[in-house]
Amino acid sequence: MSHPVSKQDKLSGAGRPAAQAPSADHEWTALRHTIVSYVMKRGQSRHVAEDVAQEACIKLLRYCEDQRPASLYALAFRIASTCLVDMVRKEGSSSAGLDEDIASDAPLPDRIIDGQQRVIKFETALAAMPSLRRTVFQKRRIENRSHAQIAAELGISVAAVEKHVSRGLHDLRRALSIDQDGDL
Repeated sequence: MSHPVSKQDKLSGAGRPAAQAPSADHEWTALRHTIVSYVMKRGQSRHVAEDVAQEACIKLLRYCEDQRPASLYALAFRIASTCLVDMVRKEGSSSAGLDEDIASDAPLPDRIIDGQQRVIKFETALAAMPSLRRTVFQKRRIENRSHAQIAAELGISVAAVEKHVSRGLHDLRRALSIDQDGDL
């Protein structure tokens, strides 16, 4: 007369002859270690691999209660793969909210350094301009004065102001493009 076998009995080998119990334990232990190795070879940490192996073994035991798979290892790998995908999705969704909370609007360090270097190039190009061009350029672009105001203040024509601003912009573009291209 046969009696039902519980999950614990399947793991421990209870309900089987004494000679088979250690073999069943050894088989499940070997299977679990194989799953851990399988998950770690896919780039996961030992901690994650242990969790996936535990979940896979539980699901495999539930499956084996109803039927015997053709290949225990093939089914174990399939279940482990699915468990790993599920775990990665869970971690991805929980860390996505975390990333938004931690995100900073501050520029990255390389952007800061790049900006500082561009300011130095700008200041160098501005200092290299002839005095009148630099004065006209600063009044127009930095102080935001009109061409007519600058012309009246410096005693030059509006056309001369436009020419100085245009040449000043050209000088700055050339200095900044040299910086970007790495040429001279």
